[in-house]
Amino acid sequence: MGRFVVGIGNILLRDEGIGCHVAHALERVPLPDVEVIDGGTCPDVLQVVGDADKLVIVDAVRGGGMPGQIYRFRPEDIAMDQKRVVSVHDMSLINGLKLMQLWHNIGDTVIIGVEPRELSWGLELSPELQEKMPQIIDAILGELNNTNPKGEVKC
Repeated sequence: MGRFVVGIGNILLRDEGIGCHVAHALERVPLPDVEVIDGGTCPDVLQVVGDADKLVIVDAVRGGGMPGQIYRFRPEDIAMDQKRVVSVHDMSLINGLKLMQLWHNIGDTVIIGVEPRELSWGLELSPELQEKMPQIIDAILGELNNTNPKGEVKC
């Protein structure tokens, strides 16, 4: 079993690609026994994850907060309350997680969502999300080290 971080998003749509940008930033951080995957927009990316003790998914999330706000939630939170937190990829993400759980032994699964500002064409993150990158990385490291509080991450 292992620990995985999967960044999801489309880097061609600025903040929509936050998960991919975070995955690339984490490649520069020494993370023993953690596999970091840039999942891009591949609908089947979660199938490459095998048995996992910990799965952290990073994605752009429309939660109604300020751009750059960081959310922490679990897959069942999406299925139960679509209006509260809506990932840009919510339905395919949930379906992928359900399939993954049929094939693999998946432990603790957490989604770190980041409120986007810009979803227009472009490769760069908005200044708000660029500024939040250290806090996003800290939230993920906290999850991997089991030091994040339960509930929403306030940043």
